Amino acid sequence: MNKFTEVDKYLKNLELKTYSIKEIADVIRNIINLAKEGLFVDDYDDDFYKDIELILNPNTGKKINLEDCYVDLTYQRVLKLKQLVDHLRSEDQDGNPMQYDKMCAGSIDLAIRPDGKCYVWDGFRRSLIALLKGVRYPLFSIEVHPKTWSIKKCRAREAFAFKKRNGDNEAMARDELYKSGIVFENPKDLKTKGILEESGLDVLKTVPDAEKDLSGFAEWEDTIVKERVDPLSLIKASKIVSLGWKDESTVSSYVACGLSLYIQRLADDVLSWSANVTGRDDETCDFVPLVRKYAEKHNMTELTKNRLSNMGVATVAFRIATQVLQVYANEEEVELARKLGFDDEGITILCTSEKLKRAA
Repeated sequence: MNKFTEVDKYLKNLELKTYSIKEIADVIRNIINLAKEGLFVDDYDDDFYKDIELILNPNTGKKINLEDCYVDLTYQRVLKLKQLVDHLRSEDQDGNPMQYDKMCAGSIDLAIRPDGKCYVWDGFRRSLIALLKGVRYPLFSIEVHPKTWSIKKCRAREAFAFKKRNGDNEAMARDELYKSGIVFENPKDLKTKGILEESGLDVLKTVPDAEKDLSGFAEWEDTIVKERVDPLSLIKASKIVSLGWKDESTVSSYVACGLSLYIQRLADDVLSWSANVTGRDDETCDFVPLVRKYAEKHNMTELTKNRLSNMGVATVAFRIATQVLQVYANEEEVELARKLGFDDEGITILCTSEKLKRAA
């Protein structure tokens, strides 16, 4: 078993029982392509934490070796190999291959059961990364179960703590991650900030001179990272939306991204219309008066509600073309939807919705 697909299948189908951390790490280490990629460290650095006094096993008085630790899969997450490998491939803030990082890793949480065995109740993936990166004596936080407790009671206590730690905690929002990324000069986040600055939009006060705020940051970031449109089209669209809804303090990312997708199609000659969309900092763009006219009676949510699944931005692009710009007659809507990437079912839903809206 030395192929990614084989190991991935094996890990997803592990029985809900106890496993050695080393046992699972060794299975992953056997993946030939990942080994050739240099993701694994062959030699252990047992002095990795030499500058820190490690907590000793209270039963033995010795340092705790990850190779001697276990994981109880009755309450742990299913191990996703792709996510683990993504972590192994990650880069440090200087763009170099990232090794096991003390500050990022923090401590791995262990529970010592009455039989003396150490169980990783939180930090399973970090434990595997530590071993695969050559660290078998990481930093631990230890909880010792009472000697009188049964295995069932120990497991229940660990499962409760695991759920409270991971299931009930508030995850960092995408805009918060972006904000922190700017501080350590993450290239992706710096690029996003640059486009926000050009667009005159702010997120979490990262662009303090911006005139308006952006809502729905995750969609905006996905549009940039996944290169759904070129940055210039997104900047143009954002300016047009800001000018159109001139009295609004917030610009919807879906409306800006939807209009940018439409503009991108014009630029690629996928769609044809003779409007001037070159003006981005003034009101010379032919779209602006049309957007303003629509904005007199409608807010941006009229364009963004009830989006089709997995086609949110394209749905908004279609509505902008038909409702705001009014450049397509009924018979042309099908072709427009097709060029925006909708399948037959999506086209039927969109066009039927537009007919009902016009009839109302």
